Amino acid sequence: MKINAKKTGAGRTAVLKRAQGLTSNKKFNLQNCNFSNALEKKNGFTRQVLRFSFILFAIFAWSTGCVNNPESPKTEGNQPVTEAVFVLNEGLWGQDNASISVYHRDTGLVQHNVFQTQNPGLRLGDTAASMFATEELGFVVVNGSNTIEKFEMPTLKSKGHVLLPNNPSPRQMVVVEDSIAFVTALYTDAVLRVNLESGTIRQEIPVGPAPEGIVIVGNHLLVSNSGLGDIRAAEEGAGTLSIIDLNSLQEISRVPVLPNCTSLQIGDDGLLYVSGSGLYSADTTSGIVIFDPVQFAVLDTIIIPNHPRDFVIAKEGKGYILTDNAVVLFDGTTHLVENAQFITQQAVAEGAYLYAIAIDEFRQELFVSNARNFTTNGEVVCFDLAGNEKFRFETGISPGFLTLY
Repeated sequence: MKINAKKTGAGRTAVLKRAQGLTSNKKFNLQNCNFSNALEKKNGFTRQVLRFSFILFAIFAWSTGCVNNPESPKTEGNQPVTEAVFVLNEGLWGQDNASISVYHRDTGLVQHNVFQTQNPGLRLGDTAASMFATEELGFVVVNGSNTIEKFEMPTLKSKGHVLLPNNPSPRQMVVVEDSIAFVTALYTDAVLRVNLESGTIRQEIPVGPAPEGIVIVGNHLLVSNSGLGDIRAAEEGAGTLSIIDLNSLQEISRVPVLPNCTSLQIGDDGLLYVSGSGLYSADTTSGIVIFDPVQFAVLDTIIIPNHPRDFVIAKEGKGYILTDNAVVLFDGTTHLVENAQFITQQAVAEGAYLYAIAIDEFRQELFVSNARNFTTNGEVVCFDLAGNEKFRFETGISPGFLTLY
């Protein structure tokens, strides 16, 4: 059983380094995965951390790249994956060391660099952003390399990659056909319609500043225009939701939501949930916007402070969202915060940076990743839905997205 889960801010640290001084080019539920961002305030200035997101299925196990955690994971054994947690690690900006870690739930085995292991001589790329997968094919959007890696599922055997020209800084993608994808382009303020077979851009659809999250609802694409946090917050269209008609491939509406809006998820109620982290440079509203994707209208806003970012929505409407100092529990039905300190930062680790989250409703478990300082290996901690820790395991650098299989 595959459970599509969420990731939180991916690689925004790397994007900030490129975006400083950049000018505009005028430019869980069980079936959807969405993406969001995180912000990190460091050394007296706003450091933005861009999170990446992907969906991965089962893969074969490998005998190398294992680590041992005395609380749960094992280092011995080599067997096919039956149930696993897949972690997309962004790596360090400019170091070409993005990777995938896999935790085998039945044995406790943790394995790293699985894409490289399956494809000797190849690397995933520089700063992985997100992942999209079908039953037979998988795609990883690689932000720093401006590529889309293509591989077989579930083996992860490479089938080549698409190079996107003109440094668009791709963020997230959805696939509408086997060969057609829509990709948000952070630096060119557009959604790219890409032919995955020929590797060509068929069309560029202009949207708002710094598009990131993207989902399909009915006959429309919905795209979050983050404004890249404080960097482009003053530009027209920052903090909005673009609505694109899939027939005309034109933006038909742009609706204000929240500053630094990034992650998008469709709930079982059919409504769209949008996270907005707010800004560091000003006192702005942050939280979750509840949006009607049929009427194109904001229904309500759940105010959540401390730069909320990645989140998941359970079937009953319960939501879990990461902030600077806690996992916050909110109710998508009553539109209220139920527990602002459901899982504290200290429960993950002292000084932890809560970076990605996923939910396993069958086992009643939450998985939260800790990016630590974004330069050393991170970790993932598993909690039950009462907020009690069950186990934890090591990951690669900057674990930005989690998928349960």
